[in-house]
Amino acid sequence: MSNDVDDPESTGGAPAPDSPDAPDDPPAAPDTDRLRATGRWLRRHARHAMVVGVVTAVVGALATVAADQLPKLFEDPPPPCPGAGCDGKSPKSDGCAADAVTWEPTEGNVARIQLRYSKRCGAVWGRIVNGEPGDMVTISVTDGSSRSASIATYHDVYTRMATVGDTFRVRFCAEPGSYTGHTGTWVKYCFEATEHTEWN
Repeated sequence: MSNDVDDPESTGGAPAPDSPDAPDDPPAAPDTDRLRATGRWLRRHARHAMVVGVVTAVVGALATVAADQLPKLFEDPPPPCPGAGCDGKSPKSDGCAADAVTWEPTEGNVARIQLRYSKRCGAVWGRIVNGEPGDMVTISVTDGSSRSASIATYHDVYTRMATVGDTFRVRFCAEPGSYTGHTGTWVKYCFEATEHTEWN
């Protein structure tokens, strides 16, 4: 009796495991631990990158605001009473003396009267700096208001403000006090000034 049934080739069955025609071993499973570690690293560094990006954006925005606002810290604040709102008010209390310019005539100015002008406030005021109690300084704006002040003690005083426009003419005067004991002899004198005066 034939042994053909025991021959794998004759039956068409699969080759024996040790046969050179047997298939290769299946591929190894992926290294899941390594993949998980890589994922954790990516997540951790992605969060760091996002935090750095947010911080950079915030710092950039703050730097932009600071660059815009910082110069304004060194500017004079706007006056609380520009223009007509300053009329009759104190130049010192209302912040108009901060940027004021002065004209003080050098000739025939016994009492040393000055005219002060704040373009920012749109106002002028008069001052006397070398007088005696009772001496008076007055200002009168053409087509505008007039102000006066007299020395109560010491040697100086200033008037309240009078509003002026972009163009103006102001007359300002010194008048000696009439009380007994006034030293020196001088009579009332006046000067005029405009926006074109050589202000200092």
